[in-house]
Amino acid sequence: MSVLVGSHGAAQLDLGGGLKYVANIFSWDASMKRNMLSRTTQADDFEKNTGGLAGWSGSFSFKLQFSDDTSTAQSAWQMLDFAFTKTDDDLKADLRLILQSHKLTPDYDIFQTTVGGIIQLAGTIVIGDVSLDCTDPEQPIIAKAFWSGDGALALQRA
Repeated sequence: MSVLVGSHGAAQLDLGGGLKYVANIFSWDASMKRNMLSRTTQADDFEKNTGGLAGWSGSFSFKLQFSDDTSTAQSAWQMLDFAFTKTDDDLKADLRLILQSHKLTPDYDIFQTTVGGIIQLAGTIVIGDVSLDCTDPEQPIIAKAFWSGDGALALQRA
């Protein structure tokens, strides 16, 4: 299993009615696993395996701040209503997890081999659980969403 951790990214959720919520992720983890399938026969002396289906899962943390600005869907109210009432395919989101971001400068990249721009994992996910940390009511709510991939996450350059 591969485990990745990071500190930047975004998840865009379709809240319905044309509203979109973009969660600015400040912490994330993702794991890629591949089931192993046995292909051992009775004539074999040792176990033999082959790779099976792969899957992604993980979590991301973001801050929720209540707002009266409903026109941009940046409200914690709409996000919480979405998390509490949606089911099945309505809980899908577009996810971007930033692995590396570079602005190339002559001083920084002396060998001129560093990939410029953003390297990210991107794909569609299904959100399973959401936990909320409301311990300090004077600060934004810290939300943590647990997710599984809906298909592959793709490595991209942006």
